[in-house]
Amino acid sequence: MNKLASVSICLLLWSGFAVADPVLDEDIIEGIRAEFSLAMENADVATFQKYLYPGSKIIIDLDPSLSAGETEIGYEDYMAMLEMGLQLMKDAEMDEELLSISIDAENNQATLREKTTATMIIMGMKFQDATISETTFGVVGGEIKVLVAREQLISSGPVQ
Repeated sequence: MNKLASVSICLLLWSGFAVADPVLDEDIIEGIRAEFSLAMENADVATFQKYLYPGSKIIIDLDPSLSAGETEIGYEDYMAMLEMGLQLMKDAEMDEELLSISIDAENNQATLREKTTATMIIMGMKFQDATISETTFGVVGGEIKVLVAREQLISSGPVQ
């Protein structure tokens, strides 16, 4: 085989590896979790925009009663709600508890489950909300994206 052909084959193989999709593992999901936590603290919508996209399925249950049911929200509506919520939650105390990270290597997906308790002051009153979230990440167009985000409010109300 001539030298030019060898170099061409090597470059072709290398280019395939250079554009390979990221492989999701626990370390990557822990890193994204840390990014989200910092974004909540700083009311940074851009971090959420990095991972959410119009194809993300966003399901929320804002009523702590078990009979209320879930509602699917479109990307644009969710981003508007998120931005407003982050502004209201400035200076909130956040307690995040990792419940689990599960990896589906066959589909290159990962699911993060966590419980978040937020204590905040709204219009002079101290409130506390607790939610359970389950977020499934996958690779879309070579980038890590949220495929499905589920959030369930499990308790909400004023505290002393």
